[in-house]
Amino acid sequence: MVNWAITGKCNLKCTHCYGEYGRVQNEEVPLDTIKKTIDALRAMGTKRITIEGGEPLVRKDAEEIISYIYDRGIEMSLCTNGVLLERHAGFIKDKIDLLVLSLEGCEEHHDALRGAGNFSKVLNAIEVAKKHNMRALIFTCLIDENINDIDFLIATAQKYAVNIAFNIGVAKVEKEGGRGQLNKVADDDYKAAFLKISNYKRNGAPVFYSESNFKQVLNWPTFAKEKFSPEDISCMDEGLKKTMIPCYAGVNYCYVECDGSVYPCYQTVGIIQAKNIAINGFKESFEHLSNISSCKHCYNTALSELNLQCKLDLRSVLKVIANYRSTLSGGGSH
Repeated sequence: MVNWAITGKCNLKCTHCYGEYGRVQNEEVPLDTIKKTIDALRAMGTKRITIEGGEPLVRKDAEEIISYIYDRGIEMSLCTNGVLLERHAGFIKDKIDLLVLSLEGCEEHHDALRGAGNFSKVLNAIEVAKKHNMRALIFTCLIDENINDIDFLIATAQKYAVNIAFNIGVAKVEKEGGRGQLNKVADDDYKAAFLKISNYKRNGAPVFYSESNFKQVLNWPTFAKEKFSPEDISCMDEGLKKTMIPCYAGVNYCYVECDGSVYPCYQTVGIIQAKNIAINGFKESFEHLSNISSCKHCYNTALSELNLQCKLDLRSVLKVIANYRSTLSGGGSH
């Protein structure tokens, strides 16, 4: 599985974007290199590519990239802010298996984070997705500004009959390299938020991630630390270790940055030395990751769900199968 930022450009200036200070915003890998890489991914057995950015739909050849992936039979997700979806929906509707739309809370909080008027645009994008029978997922990054919007967000997902996924804010990439400070949310506030989300899920709300994922969050020692190294694990209580989800980043999945650099995941951008698909090719760049000793666990719920799938966690795998089947019944073609 590969998460791929096909561009660093974006039509919004979100205040909480993790890559805001770390990317050259006009940097893009040439189309021919992207096609060669997609062919390499297919040859290596890649099952799913998640296209992201930046905002992937600002790239002029985005439709050609989507079409190329589709023609090679690789399952595909598209992460977008929704602003440009309407102009592309007719083309991508039969090619995308999952459309991920960012919604950060009520209108006041969403627009404060993403810019005035964008709340109505993402709601319109959800309606466009429904009109074209595209399976949509609302994605929310919980930070200090929207931590109290969970009830509103789940009610919105229920109103539009779509699933919703909640993640936790991560440190930003800095211009000079490395990662900056973490979010300001207190440990107790994060745990209360995810306890509420978990309870919503148990009561049938369309919450996307697995209970095992939430269990790790609820047992996370402190959100001032977003990941644990092998040294951290050696000092950890055995009971706490059992709640930790092992990381398969760099083994079963990876992240390709907009400049073509290949990382285990986006939380390692700015931290490790990466090889590049344009210089080294994908295979060498990916195999390079096996030589890197990095973190073993993180609180990132999006990555943890991938790790549960790689671990063959029964509930997570059954969720994937159910999502896949709903895609087939909902108009998808893979």
